[in-house]
Amino acid sequence: MTLTQLQKDLIFGSLLGDGNLQTCSKGRTWRYRAIQKSEHKEYLFNKYEILKNLCGVTVVPKENEILDKRTNKLIKRWSFNTLTNTSLKFFGNMFYRYDSNKRKWTKKVPLKIQTFLNPRALAYFYMDDGALKWLGHSNAMRICTESFSLEDIHRIKNALKNLYDIDTNLTKKKLKSEEIRFRILIPEKSSNSFRELIKPYLIECMKYKVSDGNYGHL
Repeated sequence: MTLTQLQKDLIFGSLLGDGNLQTCSKGRTWRYRAIQKSEHKEYLFNKYEILKNLCGVTVVPKENEILDKRTNKLIKRWSFNTLTNTSLKFFGNMFYRYDSNKRKWTKKVPLKIQTFLNPRALAYFYMDDGALKWLGHSNAMRICTESFSLEDIHRIKNALKNLYDIDTNLTKKKLKSEEIRFRILIPEKSSNSFRELIKPYLIECMKYKVSDGNYGHL
């Protein structure tokens, strides 16, 4: 099955964010999985409508409850999986490496990120993992990239600079393990350019993550 450009942008952008691919065939075939908390149901269904032809007639988004280990409370979330599809192998090869020590697939930022990080893909990346730095006090925004290595994060930073002349900084994030990881900060001076770049592709329920240029959100 040939993917549309919209499907490619969604998959690429969200794989930089919360989206993931799963394989049970040692990387020969893959399926895409999306999960969002109930407050972002509209966003989850946006992804589903775009990828519906990869899901089959019996696959629809489902709501379930899981225990949030950080708060020890039950939270509701929506999710769906596509069927396994050979078209997704391209993205599996690009994003995933098998770690024989941990016996699992790990996600990496692709070497060719600059080839595929168009504004719409960037919007999906930000909607997945972006946030305002300080509502009411700053126009700066951040992207939660702490799951990636520092090398991978610099690859994203370089892509933003080389493709769109957007300057970014890094801020530290301490994990529960006490390990220090890093997030990408989009400072005040870059916030207007970044907002205008992704604004045409934002889903309504995710606009609260984006600065309006006056210390509020869209």
